[in-house]
Amino acid sequence: MFVCKHCSVEFVGFTTSQKANHSRWCDSNPKRSSYKIGKIPKQFSTEEARIKRIDGLKRAHSEGKYNEAYKKAFKTRKANGKHLHSESTKIKISEKALASNHRRLLRSVREYTKKDGTKVLLDSSWEEALATRLDQLNVDWIRPSEPIKYETADGKIRNYFPDFYLPSYDVFLDPKNPAAVAAQKNKLDVLKKTIYNLVIIYSLEECRSYNPAGVAELV
Repeated sequence: MFVCKHCSVEFVGFTTSQKANHSRWCDSNPKRSSYKIGKIPKQFSTEEARIKRIDGLKRAHSEGKYNEAYKKAFKTRKANGKHLHSESTKIKISEKALASNHRRLLRSVREYTKKDGTKVLLDSSWEEALATRLDQLNVDWIRPSEPIKYETADGKIRNYFPDFYLPSYDVFLDPKNPAAVAAQKNKLDVLKKTIYNLVIIYSLEECRSYNPAGVAELV
């Protein structure tokens, strides 16, 4: 049983949400008028409560309580068994990804202007450093627009988009930072066996100093 603190009316079987709504809009609630804008209820809290909530959020952010919040949220979903897709959903996602010939855009994407004036989208500062190096060496390169199909160790077909292709050398280049190498170890092992002319670049310095065979160093 629920007894309204404003009008003292008793209600039976009310949910928590129903109790809160009645208390909020009860005619005897002295704050009821502050919840309204004109004739239509639009605000479910007073101005004082909203300011208090905003200040609390700002303070929490400044104290670092939301740092890596996405990781904490993932752990919570994982613990509750809610982070996994169903098998049928996984199949649909995989089929859709495989059918797409579009390279996935990352948050770090940036526009780069090649030496010939062509504009391309690159995914990282490493790729930008490698593109700059190739342009300095007058080495022709392209950003492959079509994926290469490859088969994973468990027999699934996937798309792979190399970062660079050097037509004159028939070489694919793919800069990978240590974190990506560790996270994609199985994938890279398969790719290196599948694509004979794939070169993985493991450091930013190597991107800046890369030199394909036969190209004279800059003076």
